[in-house]
Amino acid sequence: MICMTELLGTPGKISLKFCSDKGIEEFKQDFYLTNLEAAAFLRDLAQEVEAGGNVEVTYGSVALSVNPSYPIKLEVEYEENELEIEVKFKEMP
Repeated sequence: MICMTELLGTPGKISLKFCSDKGIEEFKQDFYLTNLEAAAFLRDLAQEVEAGGNVEVTYGSVALSVNPSYPIKLEVEYEENELEIEVKFKEMP
């Protein structure tokens, strides 16, 4: 089964570093989602993680994929009425 998590919503600020011999080195973009879009994204991501293998996120023609090592790192931060949850997938060596 091929799983892929698609980012929907409104894109915001973007940062991209590209290396001709490696491809995309660094990609960072903010997305603004409705409740339904955020819930769909999280469900799709959860199914992909459960399935094992590569975790892939796509937006338009951009696809970012990593075969994560475990454990998966989760950072939770609360500051000034904002809850931030960050999930980090580190590529297997």
